[in-house]
Amino acid sequence: MNKTNSHDYKLSQARGLASQLGMFAEENDIPKDLWDSLERTIYEFYEVPSDR
Repeated sequence: MNKTNSHDYKLSQARGLASQLGMFAEENDIPKDLWDSLERTIYEFYEVPSDR
């Protein structure tokens, strides 16, 4: 199985990106509803469920 197609790999990538962008959103006072939408889009892009 290709590592880049595994569920665990995709979930790890989505979590990492969401975490980095989350810190950016907090530092720059991005509205919560906008951030929530972006976070959902990240997990949809990687085709994995979010942890919420």
